[in-house]
Amino acid sequence: MIKQDFYIANIIARHLSGEITHEESVQLESWRKEDSAHEALFQKICSKENLKKHVEKGVSFDVATGWLEVQKRIRKSNNRERMMKILRYAAAVLVPVFFVGITLKYTDYDHSSDKSVLITQPILPGAAKAILTLDNGETINLNKETADALRKIEGTHIQVDSTTLNYRLAQSTSARPKPVYNKVEIPRGGEYALVLSDGTKVHLNSMSSLRFPVAFTTGKREVELQGEAYFEVSKNKEKPFIVKTTKGDVEVLGTKFYISAYATTDVFETSLIEGKVKVHTAYEDMTLYPKDKAVLENGLLTRKQIDDMDTYRWRDGLYCFKNLSFDDVLKQFEIYYDIRFVKENPQIANPKLNGKFRLIDGVDYALRVLQREVGFSFRRDDEANVIYLK
Repeated sequence: MIKQDFYIANIIARHLSGEITHEESVQLESWRKEDSAHEALFQKICSKENLKKHVEKGVSFDVATGWLEVQKRIRKSNNRERMMKILRYAAAVLVPVFFVGITLKYTDYDHSSDKSVLITQPILPGAAKAILTLDNGETINLNKETADALRKIEGTHIQVDSTTLNYRLAQSTSARPKPVYNKVEIPRGGEYALVLSDGTKVHLNSMSSLRFPVAFTTGKREVELQGEAYFEVSKNKEKPFIVKTTKGDVEVLGTKFYISAYATTDVFETSLIEGKVKVHTAYEDMTLYPKDKAVLENGLLTRKQIDDMDTYRWRDGLYCFKNLSFDDVLKQFEIYYDIRFVKENPQIANPKLNGKFRLIDGVDYALRVLQREVGFSFRRDDEANVIYLK
């Protein structure tokens, strides 16, 4: 139990630093769901007030002394409540260690050398945010204060907390001539999770939306996605789950996968983590197996292998890119921050870059880091929502 507590403390610290792996994120999420006390402790450790306190103390923090104190407290501990307190203290010891920053590596355009830039600005966790549109057109900003207004809609109980919207059937629902639909939209820089009435879990990325029935009462479970999302589909062989997009559809019975289908880009990509899915376009179908991804290129689907899970770490609040051109990085920033870039100087270089940013740090901060590798200056026009590069 003690080793497990230390391991969790270490993962929390890596979560705060942005260095957590996908596998560690899954383990952390599982631990948080085990006990309400775990979730409360996680929120307390990650609170802005707690992080600010450790940032202020980080320069003079003696890690070795801190660990000796943790070990002393462990020897005196003999109950779970006290161990929870020790876990909180252990995470506090680790946070300043991992709070130094993130190292970004950029590959020069000519691939001749790698350069590293150390970001020393504290990285704070961002908040989930979303807007719910009801069937009658009413819009609601999702937060704990809106929970009372959403307790029951059309035979469905709805639970809201700071990160998740949860639909649960309140009673047996017979087929209706007209299903009731809700729509969740994620604003720039946000992300949000929801659990549909059949138990399917969906995690929506920035500038994405999902339209879905509050209860699946027909022979198919159909939802409409615009943007990017991660799905964990509840198994039901009698009711296939279909994700519809403007570029193609994905049909599953029960599986875990990612879809990227922003209306503002030409990208349509489905990446399968577990199970099996069928991808449909206007011209062809393709069946995917674990670690496969289907990419729409020149109107045709191409099968590729998933070679880097960091690409999907937006669920952790990170934007990771590998061998991506500067222009393509800017296109992703336009999606995440709802901003438009205009190049006033066509001579600005377009090197291939590798890197990682916490989205909560903001686009201005990201651009200041990129300036060190790509020669440009920028000015922002807030009224036009445009950033000019020259």
